[in-house]
Amino acid sequence: MNYTVHPSEPRANPFPICSFCLGTKEYNREKNPEDLISCADCGSSGHPSCLKFSPELTAHVKTLRWQCIECKTCSACRDQGKNADNMLFCDSCDRGFHMECCDPPLSKMPKGITEADVLETYLLFSKCTLL
Repeated sequence: MNYTVHPSEPRANPFPICSFCLGTKEYNREKNPEDLISCADCGSSGHPSCLKFSPELTAHVKTLRWQCIECKTCSACRDQGKNADNMLFCDSCDRGFHMECCDPPLSKMPKGITEADVLETYLLFSKCTLL
């Protein structure tokens, strides 16, 4: 399976207002300047702090063709609708993977496991080209 990023694909025009706090890059919910991250598909934007992204995740996401939760597709099969309820999100890059697209496929949603457990057991995040 190919999990590479396609940065040359067209991007939507970014919306200059955070969908969560309605702030701009000049001020977030704490009235501090903060860049917005915008969905490549619809242009919806959010402050990393409003999205609850760590500084590391924010840095990774800025290098990708990021998708918001409404537009997110599986990085393995590139499908959104076939099983959106079974989509897992990489803690390192925020890309989505259907449980059945993991290697090996998962039969149930993992609960209470750490990223290290996922890396070792399911290889979910080993597909992330940023690690």
